[in-house]
Amino acid sequence: MKKQEKKFVLAALVLLAAITGLLALSGCKNDTVPEPTRYTVKFDKNAEDASGEMQSQIFTEGVEQELSVNQFKRATYTFSGWSEDKAATAPTYKDKAKFKATKDTTLYAVWTDNGTVDPVTFSLPDGTKFYFGESIEVSLETTTDGAIIQYKRDDGEWMDYTEETPISVTTSTTITARATKDGLKPSAETTATYTVRKLDFISVTPPERTVYSVGQSFDPTGMVVTATYNDNSQREVTGWETDFSTVADVKGLNKPVTVSYTEGETPKTTTFTVTVFPAEVKVLTGYTSPNNTDDSWTYVEFGEWPQTIKADSVTVGENEGKQMGMFTYYLGEDSNYYVKHSDKYYKVEPIVWRVLTEDYKDPDGKSTGNALLLAESILTGGVPYYDVYNVDRTGVATIRPNNYEHSAVRAWLNGLEYQYKKDADTDQTTEKKYLDVGFLQTAFTESARNLIADTSVDNSAASTFGTGESTQENPYAYGKTKDKIFLLSQQEATNSEYGFGAYSESGKGNTRIRVTTDYAEATGAYQDSTGGYGGRWWLRSPYFFDKFDARFINILGYASINGEVNLTKGGVVPALSISLQ
Repeated sequence: MKKQEKKFVLAALVLLAAITGLLALSGCKNDTVPEPTRYTVKFDKNAEDASGEMQSQIFTEGVEQELSVNQFKRATYTFSGWSEDKAATAPTYKDKAKFKATKDTTLYAVWTDNGTVDPVTFSLPDGTKFYFGESIEVSLETTTDGAIIQYKRDDGEWMDYTEETPISVTTSTTITARATKDGLKPSAETTATYTVRKLDFISVTPPERTVYSVGQSFDPTGMVVTATYNDNSQREVTGWETDFSTVADVKGLNKPVTVSYTEGETPKTTTFTVTVFPAEVKVLTGYTSPNNTDDSWTYVEFGEWPQTIKADSVTVGENEGKQMGMFTYYLGEDSNYYVKHSDKYYKVEPIVWRVLTEDYKDPDGKSTGNALLLAESILTGGVPYYDVYNVDRTGVATIRPNNYEHSAVRAWLNGLEYQYKKDADTDQTTEKKYLDVGFLQTAFTESARNLIADTSVDNSAASTFGTGESTQENPYAYGKTKDKIFLLSQQEATNSEYGFGAYSESGKGNTRIRVTTDYAEATGAYQDSTGGYGGRWWLRSPYFFDKFDARFINILGYASINGEVNLTKGGVVPALSISLQ
């Protein structure tokens, strides 16, 4: 380079340096431009149960910036924005909203509660009670769609519940239930307690049949066992047991039968009573009386007597006979015995008796422990009450014709002798035609006779008037007799406790009506031919107005009729009592 050129470059450099220096001097004389202010914005979860981490954000003063995207999570809540007020329930700023910081600031997350699953409800309310042996079904439900229900029994494990499988409860149980759903708070736990009622006691409605013979089977028809519980509720129960088979082994009056019933480990008992006749006195079921009476009575078969005329198809062999009391029995080809009367044969059949009472009272009103039985049919005719005329007892007052103690019918019933005088001009004799061959010895075997009680029979004036009828003097009434077989008195034949109406009651269905058997008609007993009526039958009561008359029941069942004692068309309806002690 030429010397002149080098000078030129040097001068330029000097000028440049001068300019630069001037500029530097100029800067020392003016203020510098400040850096912009920056602020820190912190993000607070604002909930202890919120999770997630989030960095704070730096904001330049005066510059709007977009808030950072929320990174916090909180179960069962939804993030709704930010607020500078920790307690705010509504956000000031939405997520990613524009924000201009003016100072260091903390923004608090604002949460919206998603809500709680609706509580579980039970198809059967808390406190429901049920009976032992029952199974109740409990369904669970929540109104929150899509919620999952769980339950547990008492302190057991939680189990999932489905609508297809209701909960079966058979014992006292407390069920706890809850429901959950993602995004919602679980429901509160709800409980319901189901309790088996506690058996308190049992009671019994006795069966329809309470009268038996020894050895007969128990009939529970109509029997109801009711259980009462600690909440006073009641129900009919089954599965009970009785000790009837033991009770019915021996005869007895009002024998207690124990009914036992157990629920779980709680046994209870109660009783009802039955009357048990000896085995020889067969209690009947389903018997229909020929007297048009209802079926409310107890009937028994006891003893035998000729009753129904022989069927034409039956042949009787007279060479095959046996003696029974006053009768000769002939064996028929049907294996039944027959009695011959006026060239006709009558089948010997069991006598049916109506049980008037199971606890017959003696004349003093005391319980005898005996059952009073009355034949259901008129069994014979041809037996007068007495043989007309007075009989003078040596050194004692005259016996009147209507005196029952010395009557012919009493002698016939019991196989006794009696005093007889045909008329005033005839000597008094002792009549022995019935002695030991009366109804008692004919109708009953020796073992059966031993079952018949000796009854104290009341023949007082009071006994000769109807129950409820005003009692008058009766000069022909006498004291007591003791008999195996006897007739009813007018007082007994009108006793409502025996099922009879007042003495003046009569007509079809009257419980005093008695139909005659074929044999009774054949022997002279009167039978009305009109349907629904019966025959006449003697009572033991003397008529108070006339010594020749005694009371009887007429065909309509009227009890205040009297007839002459020598009538043979009056039928005989025996009565007796069976000891149940």
